[in-house]
Order: sequence, then C-alpha cells, then structure tokens
Amino acid sequence: MVLVCGGGHRMKIWEVTPDGRKGWAPLFAEKGREVITVEWACNSPDIYKCSQQELCTLTQRENMDLIRQMVDKEVSRDRKIVFLGWSMGGPQVFKLATDIMPQRTAAILGYGATGPLNCFNPTLEQMQKPINLNQPFEISREDILRISDSPFFPKKYLKKYVRDYLVTFSPLMVAIQSKHLAVKNFWDILTIKNPKKIPPVLLVNGDRDRGHKPAKEKVLVKWLKKYQKDITLKYIKDFPHSGMICRNNHKVADLYLEWLKARQL
Repeated sequence: MVLVCGGGHRMKIWEVTPDGRKGWAPLFAEKGREVITVEWACNSPDIYKCSQQELCTLTQRENMDLIRQMVDKEVSRDRKIVFLGWSMGGPQVFKLATDIMPQRTAAILGYGATGPLNCFNPTLEQMQKPINLNQPFEISREDILRISDSPFFPKKYLKKYVRDYLVTFSPLMVAIQSKHLAVKNFWDILTIKNPKKIPPVLLVNGDRDRGHKPAKEKVLVKWLKKYQKDITLKYIKDFPHSGMICRNNHKVADLYLEWLKARQL
C-alpha cells in the first residue's frame, strides 16, 4: 500500500494521531499489509526552505515520477500496488494508477479526495479566486476548522496538530489542483489520459466534511463507472476531512481492508 498525503500535510498524518494513537500506516501493517508513506517534496519543510524563490515547482509530474522510482526500487515487479490518496493526494494516485503505473496498480483508495473532484468539476469560484503565486500557501484557520469538525477529532491536541502536521506548501500546487485560470497551461498535468485503465476504486468521505458536496461526488463516480464498474462510494458518520486522525480511525482502516479482501487484493 502506498499512502499519499494531501496538501500542506506531512506524512506523519499516516503514522500517528496527535493524541498518540496509531495512524493508518501501522494499523494496515498490523493486518499484514506492507506500507509505504510518501511526502511530497513541496510539503517537506527542509526542502521548502531551499525552494522559497522557486516556489516549489516540483509539485506534480516530478513528484509522481519520484514516487514511481521509489516503488520500482522498493517493490518487486511481481507484486501489485494499492494507492491510498487523501485530499489533494487523490488526483496524484489516480494519475499514478492509470497513466504512470497501470500494470503495477491493483486498486485506488481515497479519503476526503477533494482533489479529483476539483480536477473533474472545478467551480467557477475555484478557477477565479485570487491566488498569489509568489507567496507560500498556508492552510487557513477556516480550513483547519473544516478538517477537524467532528466530536471524534481530538480538539485538545489541535495546537499539536497544527504545529507538527502542517507545513507551508507551493501556491502553484494549489492553483493546479483547482484548475486556476492563472495556470491554465498546467491543467493537463492531472488529466487522466488512459481512463480505461482505471482499477477498482473505493472513495470514502466523512459526512462532516464541509468541503464535500454529495451531488458533485456523484458526478465523479458516474464518470468513473463509464470505465470501471467496480467503483464504490462510502460515507462515514461524524468524520471530517482529516478522518485518519480521528478517534475510531481504525474503523475506516478496517473498511478499506474489508473492501480489498472482498476483491482478493
């Protein structure tokens, strides 16, 4: 399993919750899965310090190629990959699975994968909203409240979450994700060129994720089912956008594992 995190988040979000419980990576590993977690170069504080002026253009194609190289090195050719993408990591895993590593991919899993929704059906507001491509992008207080809006989120540790899990990241990455008019020439970076190669997909969303619109998600699922009949959309009660660090996060991990087991993956 290759776990790809979202924008502005470190891969630590897969490993441990802010209140010290096990994250999805060890939960999957305990059930016999071998897990690789990856951190986007533009989300690494060490790398970002070196790329303030370049504004981290290493955000999409180059990062996906680095992931491919890492998988080729670490995973033998006779084994298949299951990609799990969260939030802005969603479109990356779709692209990796269908266009970059289709022969090596068995399934796509997603949680709060708003990225694919933006790629397929961006709103006019997303396309036109002012964005400064010369300033590092930070997750806003409004977004933090959105991704933690749940009785299951350990609010007591919110400061620790902000301090240890969040970093500034590339405004170019945000613009590409939302198909912003300022970067129209980059839109095709995340376009799926080989949709007939889409593997089975399970998309999971928390019903308290204020950034999700069920009707919009159905548009994506309908499009996916044109090419792959095995597309599943699930909603988890009382989970927000960052459900992998909520209490009862093991329930969502079990949902993914049961879905994979049912398909003998």
